[in-house]
Amino acid sequence: MSRTDGAVTGTLANGRRRIVDLATSLPVWAAVLLVWGGGRLVSTVWLALAYPLMARAMPDNAIWGNEHGFGSFLTAWDGQYYEQISVHGYPSTLPLDTAGHVAQNAWAFLPAFPFAIRMLTASTGVPFTVGAPLVALAAGLVATFLLHRLVSDRAGHAAGMWAVFFFTCGPLSFLLQVGYAESTFLALTFGALLALERRRYGLLTVLGVVAAFTRPGALALPLLLGVVALVRWVRARRTAAGTGVRSLDAFPVAERVRVVVAGVVMAAAGLAWPVVAAHVTGRPDAYLETEMSWWVNFIGRVEFTPMTPWFLIAGRWLGVGGVLIVVFLLVAYPVWLLRRSTRALGATTVLYSAAYALYIFAVSLPMASTPRLLMPLAPLFGSPELVARPWMRWTFVSCALLGQPVLVAVLWLLGPP
Repeated sequence: MSRTDGAVTGTLANGRRRIVDLATSLPVWAAVLLVWGGGRLVSTVWLALAYPLMARAMPDNAIWGNEHGFGSFLTAWDGQYYEQISVHGYPSTLPLDTAGHVAQNAWAFLPAFPFAIRMLTASTGVPFTVGAPLVALAAGLVATFLLHRLVSDRAGHAAGMWAVFFFTCGPLSFLLQVGYAESTFLALTFGALLALERRRYGLLTVLGVVAAFTRPGALALPLLLGVVALVRWVRARRTAAGTGVRSLDAFPVAERVRVVVAGVVMAAAGLAWPVVAAHVTGRPDAYLETEMSWWVNFIGRVEFTPMTPWFLIAGRWLGVGGVLIVVFLLVAYPVWLLRRSTRALGATTVLYSAAYALYIFAVSLPMASTPRLLMPLAPLFGSPELVARPWMRWTFVSCALLGQPVLVAVLWLLGPP
């Protein structure tokens, strides 16, 4: 290595150390806010660069509404359905295609996010194209602080900051400031996980119910609660058998009742939306057929059977090899979750990551939207294993920063994500 190369390398190393020293010397709230703000600046730059490309290549109203300003660009794709809901509510009659099948419509999108925007726009007069990104930004900031607390409580401040970085600056972080419900759902989910950690079952129930009307996937919370309660009950029984201490002392009856009530209420909320859609439209299968209308372009019209969508699409596009890939993922993911480095994140995070992944595998079809559906697994970014060595840290950092413009181009321009 030449003297010049050594000087450059040393300068870069000193620069990295200064950045790390600055981040660690700040108060926690300031460090989290700084990383979140930097991530939003980076995302804004990439979205601003992509905006004129979409304006030229895709000028039709079906993609991003009647206006073509930057606000409409930030509320494109699924955002148009949220705008319809926010402004007009849900249709009482389902649209049909030429073959008489249910076409894509607003019933696939839950009401908490668009109704929150309606409250903002009604009280301030700002248009949806401004209100939706503002709500997403605020919810994303809350989600970021909650994520740091969730990870740092178990794995330490450094792990929490790495999770925050990958969450706010990673390839999908631009979704935290567009007209999608992701950031709202993430804030509710991370808050619910913290509430469960602290055994605040009333708060857990409220957040779980609102999450159930924000994005699909909230059923993972009552499943998680049931597993955690079962583990505590078994441990209490073993403790009682080994020491003679009553199991009620470790898991009191009053707490058991609160757990059961919270689980039942959240599960009922998670199953309520298909019932609402059926009541309003008069079709018992309104929600299911609406969701399935998005599958047609990928695998045609099929009957929905839980636990089969990933096998269906893998077999359709990749044959036997695709099925084997799915089987590999089904084995590799739980094995990785059980590694000691991952378990350092705490039982709540690990069990939730298993429960939510099981939900996604059971009911969703892998497509362009799958990466954003996996965003609730962000606490796993705090796994010490991912940043155990310098080369691993900077590899993941580079992939995070360079991956965002790629996904903005691939998902947001060619979308929908």
